[in-house]
Amino acid sequence: MAGRWKPPKEDRIDVEAVRREREFQRKLRDVLEYGGEDDFVGVLKNYQPNMTKEELRAAIMQFRVSVREKRGL
Repeated sequence: MAGRWKPPKEDRIDVEAVRREREFQRKLRDVLEYGGEDDFVGVLKNYQPNMTKEELRAAIMQFRVSVREKRGL
């Protein structure tokens, strides 16, 4: 039985991955606008559970800078 034609792997769209990325971006915008550091860590850990301590620390530092800029603190 002949296989069906599929577009090249780089041209395929994983609908679930796109949905997860959009959901993550929406939650991240909300946390930057209204949330705190604990909310940010929760969103980040749900999106990327295998994050190392160093990566998490760097992300938290960037979050703090972004919040100060956005909220004018």
